[in-house]
Formats: sequence, C-alpha cells, structure tokens
Amino acid sequence: MVFFTSILIVCILYYLQADGLIYVTIIAVVAELMNMFMTQTLTKSVEKKLNTQWGKKAAGYKNQITAKEKTIKEMKEIHEKSAQKIYMANKRIKAYEEKFGGEDSDPKKDMGPSSKKDTSEPKKKRSKEYDDLPCGSDGIKRRI
Repeated sequence: MVFFTSILIVCILYYLQADGLIYVTIIAVVAELMNMFMTQTLTKSVEKKLNTQWGKKAAGYKNQITAKEKTIKEMKEIHEKSAQKIYMANKRIKAYEEKFGGEDSDPKKDMGPSSKKDTSEPKKKRSKEYDDLPCGSDGIKRRI
C-alpha cells in the first residue's frame, strides 16, 4: 500500500510538477485515512479474537472457583454439624460422669502432691534393627 502510494505520488509530481502538489496532498490524505481505517479494523478483529479466546478460559476459571466455593461451603456445614455433635456428646459424657462416676472417675483429682511417685520403668536401650524383612528372606536381622 505504501509502495503503491509512493509510486503514484512520484508519477503525479513528475508529470504535473507545480499542480501536482495538490493532487499529491489529496492522495496522501486519502491513503492515510485508508491506513487508519484498516488498522482500526485489524485491531477490532484481533480484540474480538482475544476476547473470545480468553473469555472461554476466564469462564472456565469462574466455574472452577464457583465449584470450589460450593465445596468449601458444604465442608463448613459438615464441620459445624460435627462440632455440634461433638459438643452434645461431651455434654452427655459429663452428665453420665456426674450421674454414675462421681469423684472416682477423675484420676487427676486423687493425686495430691504427696502421692506423686515415679512409677515409670527405666527405659531399656535397644539397638536399631530391621523388623520389616521381606517374605523369603533368610530371617537374619541386621543391625544399623
């Protein structure tokens, strides 16, 4: 387009010389208007294509987010129900302990400062051995 316009302008200037400046100016303005129109058309088509392409991806992500929010909401409801059930179960346990257990059921209340004794057995030092031998092995446990 630019090459064709340049050749046309040179030809008009060569043959018409002084009067050709008016024609050259008109041709240049018309060529510039055509260039702007074609650029605008190209820009709109590219924009439409990108909107279509990225619009599909955005819609997909919106659907994923909606599904995940729905799942989160369902999980919160399940959590609330579970917490309520645990609360009710703990309440019943306390009621049963008060009804049947009395003070005997809580071993921490019986232990006073004088009744604290170290009843734990001394820990034996064990060497580390492989205990998970595969089937068909010779049964020898190897030390690490």
